[in-house]
Amino acid sequence: IAVTVNVSSTAPASVTNTAAVSGGGETNTGNDQATDPTTISSTSTGTATSIWPVTAVPGTAWYNDSPVTVGVKFRSDVSGNITGIRFYKGAGNNGTHIGLLYSVSGTLLAQATFSGETASGWQQANFSTPVAIAANTTYVAAYFSTSGFAYDAGYFASAGVDNAPLHALRTGV
Repeated sequence: IAVTVNVSSTAPASVTNTAAVSGGGETNTGNDQATDPTTISSTSTGTATSIWPVTAVPGTAWYNDSPVTVGVKFRSDVSGNITGIRFYKGAGNNGTHIGLLYSVSGTLLAQATFSGETASGWQQANFSTPVAIAANTTYVAAYFSTSGFAYDAGYFASAGVDNAPLHALRTGV
């Protein structure tokens, strides 16, 4: 039997798993339990996950607008760390771009200014310190742009986007 688990970054260095069986007319109950000590070791790199794949392209790559902050509400099935933020940049979307991570109540948790941007496509900025997030908790990933944004009209009106363990929430959730 193989068991796959996602281990919290705050897990202890070791745990002891216990399995017990009973029933079926067992008369020798002295061997119906076993324990297995497990060492938990951290890895220096985790699996990076994004809501959208690098191949995703919005319907309108750039809507020329005045300075604006836009964002998406999301949740994660597991606790983890947010190390950075991405946005899609359409050709012509020049100027300053700042990635932002908020709690659902609007508390700013982290921000990073994008640098070394390409003319278009997905851009990424990493936070100076990863931000720990809790499983099944809503957060807002956003970015500020001085010159507009990419979008798909009505995109979240009836459905969200799922790329487990991340879930971008539909409007109203």
